[in-house]
Amino acid sequence: MIILLPLLVLCGLLFSVLVSGRELPANGPLWDSAMACGFMAYGLVAFLFLLTGRPLRIPFNDGRFFTVAHRLFGCVAGLLIALHVGLSLWAEPLTVRYLLPGGPGYMLAGLAGMLLAVLDIGPSFPAARRRIWRTATRFRQVHGLAALGLLGLASVHITWARLHVQGRHQIAAIAVIAVCCAIVPWIGRHGRLPRPSGHRRRNTAPVAVRLAGVVGGVSLGVSVAYGLYFSRWLAP
Repeated sequence: MIILLPLLVLCGLLFSVLVSGRELPANGPLWDSAMACGFMAYGLVAFLFLLTGRPLRIPFNDGRFFTVAHRLFGCVAGLLIALHVGLSLWAEPLTVRYLLPGGPGYMLAGLAGMLLAVLDIGPSFPAARRRIWRTATRFRQVHGLAALGLLGLASVHITWARLHVQGRHQIAAIAVIAVCCAIVPWIGRHGRLPRPSGHRRRNTAPVAVRLAGVVGGVSLGVSVAYGLYFSRWLAP
């Protein structure tokens, strides 16, 4: 569906940034799959700044479609983050020492980003949201700030780790991608186009569920395939 085109573009840009460096390390299937899950999660988090839950002009679906799609794509990103952390610790248990106070800044940034992801995803479900926040406006404000923090901390985690992103041009490209995605919701609020004529397609929420399932399955498949095969092909 056309709504996935920006996600494909983002993933293509991220892949181009990664392969433009001097080398891509290959450290075993589990570790490489964990790294792939992390990058896939980063692409999804950036994409959710484009798919904010507000109705878009294309596709011309009802508001429920965008709300459900935003929430479920966020759940997919959360699952990939959990796999990134879990598989990393499984592949190299000593990594847990880097997550303790006094650990490297890039690892603590990743840990803080994971906590913000939990804060973003958990209260986004209607039952939890109504219990925590009195108004929808307050929820959107906190949700948006937490999402900005997550994107920023994830960018720091990727660039400061110096594992897959090492060159200055790679760091600059990640920064540009993050900033461009972060300002899209602001542009959408302050530069709205006239409402198109006609009626939106109704009862399209199930389509969003299927799209989230497809994106989740493809993301997992790509991460496993990278860990098993492509990491060795791309390694020096």
